[in-house]
Amino acid sequence: MKKYNIIIFMLVFTTSFSQTDTKVYSYKNRFFSESIELKVNGKFKYNNQIHMGGRSEIEGNWQLRNDTILVLDSSPQRSKIIVKENLKKNKNVTFQVRDSKQDIIDYHLYVINDRQDTIVYRDQFDKSIIKEKPISFFLVNTIGLHSPIIKVTNSKVNYFDIIFEQKRVFENEYWKIHGDEIIPLGMNGQYVNYFLKEN
Repeated sequence: MKKYNIIIFMLVFTTSFSQTDTKVYSYKNRFFSESIELKVNGKFKYNNQIHMGGRSEIEGNWQLRNDTILVLDSSPQRSKIIVKENLKKNKNVTFQVRDSKQDIIDYHLYVINDRQDTIVYRDQFDKSIIKEKPISFFLVNTIGLHSPIIKVTNSKVNYFDIIFEQKRVFENEYWKIHGDEIIPLGMNGQYVNYFLKEN
């Protein structure tokens, strides 16, 4: 009889643990789906799929702060953007943009000048040649992924050699969590207007 009770206890315990081992939060509409699996060991798996825009999967580490902030870091970690500043004998300012595999990509370039105006150069490919002297800039790819804002360190620089990672990178990213709902950051770095609900 004791042996029978022990077997039942072990079955109940194992089932209970497997149910709480991973929590899945998701959102879906006609054009977009997004989900994140939070494992009890501090690992996560993130998925999103954009209609006609492809699918991405990211893994990494998570932690909870103050019971309301979910902190995400990709693993292995990659740089969102790498910028090399150069000075060349040219009056124009040039941005050369490639992805992490050194392939040419389509992108939009947002340049902020010393008057705090933002000039947008849409549908750029490989090189963008402009006349404005930037004090900072950022890039957006064709699926809406934003780079961080890059501040120009030397006002004399006129050539920017840029590697823009095309896969989303979580780097100390803060999502809001309330019970069975999560408010994620979007690809533009702003909080979205929908919730990921626990399944």
